[in-house]
Amino acid sequence: MSDFASEPGTARLPHRAGTSRRWIVGKIGAVAACVVLTACGAHDGRPAGSPTSTAAQPDSPTGAASSPNPAAVTIGEVPGNADAVKAIQPWARDLAGGEIDRLIRNCWTIEPDLARTMYADRDGILAALARRGVDGQFAVIWRGPVETVHLQRNEIASGYACPRVIRAGSDAIYGEADARYVVRRYLSRLIGAPVNPDDVEAKYRLVCLDSPLLGKPGILPGITAFAADRITSRSGPHAEVAVTVPVTDAAGAAQTITFALTVSQDGYCIKDLAA
Repeated sequence: MSDFASEPGTARLPHRAGTSRRWIVGKIGAVAACVVLTACGAHDGRPAGSPTSTAAQPDSPTGAASSPNPAAVTIGEVPGNADAVKAIQPWARDLAGGEIDRLIRNCWTIEPDLARTMYADRDGILAALARRGVDGQFAVIWRGPVETVHLQRNEIASGYACPRVIRAGSDAIYGEADARYVVRRYLSRLIGAPVNPDDVEAKYRLVCLDSPLLGKPGILPGITAFAADRITSRSGPHAEVAVTVPVTDAAGAAQTITFALTVSQDGYCIKDLAA
């Protein structure tokens, strides 16, 4: 078991696909020890989500809709990736038009309070988007004087691409709030109440590709509820974050589970249960 630092860690996206990871193997226990995963990120003080005693119900319908009166938005070209420009336009129109609630509903893959904070600087974001973009290894990037907009490749095909926004000069793309929300989404699926009807593993990967949990939802049998308002996290070395959550089974028995997560090119993913 790793010893974790008292302050949340920060990590960058891997420099190349196939970056080696230190895997943590564990099992469910009455009190699971925390093993931390990577935090690409950034603003650990951001809230982990609206409090509920069980998983949240779907935030929005499956299809994302843009504003009926879209504002004119200039998106800088991305040489070699015109699809990225097209994909981010509906999101940018909602941002420019002040349709923040619509934007938050459509960007349900991002924790709502985190998204609201991240997208607060409308002028800074639009100034970045107006500049020429760069088609990077893992994301398309528009850099402005104040904000930098990262559009991950897995968002481009969605029809309503929701980018990550960070302050200019920073490389902290993901944080512990993102890790906690991944666990919330995973457990919400498990109990049959996904945060969105479209939130399925085949479309939105939450489990790391080489995780022993992949394709084995029965590894956590009988869970019927979890305390979304009591999810906690700790960051540690080697780009790891541990997320702990109280769960309840059909018989009403309660226990605490800790998940080990790490950052992949698409964001946090669950590696395993922590020992």
